[in-house]
Amino acid sequence: MPRRAACSCVATLAAAAALGLAGRSVAAAPAPPSTFSEVVVQPGDRRLTVALPAGFTTAAPSPLVVVLHYAGTVTPFSGKNVLALLVEPALRDLGAVMVAPDCPAADWTAAAAEDAVLGAVEYAKRTFKIDPARTLITGYSMGGTGAWFLAARHQDLFRAALIVSGRPLARADEIEWRIPLEVIHSRDDERIPLKPTADAVAAMRARGADVRLEVVDGLTHYQVAGFVRYLRAAVPWVRSAWGR
Repeated sequence: MPRRAACSCVATLAAAAALGLAGRSVAAAPAPPSTFSEVVVQPGDRRLTVALPAGFTTAAPSPLVVVLHYAGTVTPFSGKNVLALLVEPALRDLGAVMVAPDCPAADWTAAAAEDAVLGAVEYAKRTFKIDPARTLITGYSMGGTGAWFLAARHQDLFRAALIVSGRPLARADEIEWRIPLEVIHSRDDERIPLKPTADAVAAMRARGADVRLEVVDGLTHYQVAGFVRYLRAAVPWVRSAWGR
C-alpha cells in the first residue's frame, strides 16, 4: 500500500509538471479507508467495532470518535453498520480511532448502555494512545438521542457532540452546556420531526449554549448514507471544537 501511494503521488506531480502546473497547490487526496475490527471486551462480553485510520501508529496521541448506532435488532457488532455506512466515510479525514459499541439495552439512555459506552472509551484509552482533548461522541437516530444524553452527562469526557437525526432531550436548554454541539436534522424526517430539535436548539442558544443546527432537505429518516456529505462538511467544525 505505501509503495502504491508513492507511485500515485509521483505520477500526479509528473502530470502537473507536464501541464505547466508545477509550483501551484494541488488538492490533497482524500484519506484512504480505515481498517475495521470486531472486539469483545471483558468483563461482560461487550462487543464493539473499532476503526483505525490508515497507517495508524501509537507514536502520537490520536483523536477518539465514539459512534452510537440506530435502533433495531441488535445482532453481534451492530455498531459496525452506522460506522461503515455513515461515520467512517464522513469523518475519515480526522484520522481518529473510532469505536462503535453494541447497545446492550432498549436504548442508549439505559444504565447498561451508558456503562457500555464508558467501557468502550476505557478500552480505547487502554489499547491506543488517545488525546483527551480531541474526543467526539456522535450517533444517528436512537444513537443521536444517546449522543444528546451522554454528551450532557459526560462533558468532562467528550469535547464535542455531533448529533444526527436524534430526538433531543427534554429541557435540553436547562443543562449547563460546556461543550459545543452540532445538530444535523432533515426537514423531511418522517420518524423524528425537525420541530422539537429546532425548538431545543433555539432555546439552548438563547441560554448561551454553543450549538448550531444544520437543516437538511430531501432526506428521509431511513436514507442514512445520504447524510455522509453533511457530516463530512462538519469536519472543520470538529477540529475547531477540539482547538478551543
